[in-house]
Amino acid sequence: MVRYFLVFLLSCVVFISGCTQESQTATNQAIPEGFEALTLTDQQKKEIFEAAEKVGVDKVFVPAFVSKGQKLEKIETSTEQVNFFILIFADENESTYLEILEASEEILLGGVVIEETETTINNDIPAKWISFSNHKDNIEAASAGLYFKKDTSFIRVREQKDNQTFRVSKSVEEIASSLQPLTR
Repeated sequence: MVRYFLVFLLSCVVFISGCTQESQTATNQAIPEGFEALTLTDQQKKEIFEAAEKVGVDKVFVPAFVSKGQKLEKIETSTEQVNFFILIFADENESTYLEILEASEEILLGGVVIEETETTINNDIPAKWISFSNHKDNIEAASAGLYFKKDTSFIRVREQKDNQTFRVSKSVEEIASSLQPLTR
């Protein structure tokens, strides 16, 4: 009887300690090479939900994985002309940035559209790579993002590596395909 009680007590301690540690988003898909599972603390989740509520987003999406070494660096919100929030992930050296913008209405931020390329994510969600520049003749400075709608949210995912402008990349499509609802 004492042994069963000790096993029960140990199980409770393990369960409670697991609840107070960093919580990790679950993924049903394999993590591609060069990526790692996204880990968020309860405080970060709270801040994300507060940002989403502030801009009117009902359902928050986060990636199941990010590039190795990336952590959530900051959360930005805009309630000026267009309401949205951005999750910004960066590595320790700040050589790679991942931005995930989410809004309750369609928004395109950037300037003059240089190019649009249609694609799909998750084999069924239509998406567009849209490249913007500050001027139609300034193609070298164009910055690209992947735009799509998931449930009721309009999302832009873009990634910057080694201080280059945001470019079209397979890794952004992989991250976008891994987006899943964040749970409290």
